[in-house]
Amino acid sequence: MIITDKNYNKISNQVYRLDPKNKKYDPTLKEDTVRKFGGTTFKILKLKENSKTDGMQAMAVAPLDEKGNVSTSQVVISYAETNISDFKDIETDLRTISEFFDKTVDLVY
Repeated sequence: MIITDKNYNKISNQVYRLDPKNKKYDPTLKEDTVRKFGGTTFKILKLKENSKTDGMQAMAVAPLDEKGNVSTSQVVISYAETNISDFKDIETDLRTISEFFDKTVDLVY
């Protein structure tokens, strides 16, 4: 099975729906569920939704073969980019960049 650009696009768009603050929030996105993304069936292996702490949303999925078996040789990991309307998300990004340049930086707020 080949994962297409269409699959990647659909998976990437879905990861934003993990955030309860998103107007298109989808509470049915759960680990170990099976979903179609771009016409291909995938199993959701792992989700991360940290909107209360650092603003990160991420999802790992793997396609199912014709027998319904998970093909973990083709895991796709998708994550949401910075949400500029979420202070925690921006703070996390700034902290990450700052620590990259100076390990002693500590943001105060």
